[in-house]
Amino acid sequence: MENTTGVEEVAAALASIKAELEELGHTIEVINFDRLTHETGIAEATVRRLFAGDLVAPDEVDLPFKDRLRFLLDTRLKENGRKHTFQEVADAVGVAKSTITNLLNGSRNPGFDVSKDLAEFFDAPGFFTLGPRAALLTALEPVLEQARLIAELKGRRVERVALRGSVSVGSDQLSRQLQAAIHQVVETAQRASQESAAGGDEDPELSEIAATMRLLPAKHRRSVMGILRSAVGLAKHDD
Repeated sequence: MENTTGVEEVAAALASIKAELEELGHTIEVINFDRLTHETGIAEATVRRLFAGDLVAPDEVDLPFKDRLRFLLDTRLKENGRKHTFQEVADAVGVAKSTITNLLNGSRNPGFDVSKDLAEFFDAPGFFTLGPRAALLTALEPVLEQARLIAELKGRRVERVALRGSVSVGSDQLSRQLQAAIHQVVETAQRASQESAAGGDEDPELSEIAATMRLLPAKHRRSVMGILRSAVGLAKHDD
């Protein structure tokens, strides 16, 4: 487990994230704290205190295994909304029911394989093996990517940021802003395409978009081009 120094490292990492969000014009309220807690097991109140630079006890950040397992049992429910029974969990990971009971009461610690199998059963990869700093950074990275991409689309920053994954990942609030920014870029491309077809002069905004596209890595350029082609009615269809 991480000691006080480990907690300070977590707080420093969150301070850096907070500073970058503020630089990009956002507050930490764009973060979906419920989702963050769901992915890391760290309580929202604890994460907010870390963001604020308050003192936090190590076991509030790096929860004991028994508490993390209990969290998964309470939050990763079956399709019918009920909790998995101890026997169901035991059968899934190939251990005795008493082993699950002992893990939950803290009288036994799991081996690596059991931890891995439990995380896979609850569809929470890395839940037991990632430290709190890594877990928080992994969960917050989609939020930062959205904020950076919004800034780039608005022309506020010059770095090239890859468009990766679904824009719904990370922050719901940022997702809406990102969708709006992409819509604005698409509208510009549509206008430029229409004016070009009508024989007008090349639109400066189109030149800017083209230059930006050329700077993207080929793989990401193809992904964005697919979006633009669909938006302006140039999508390729199979015969």
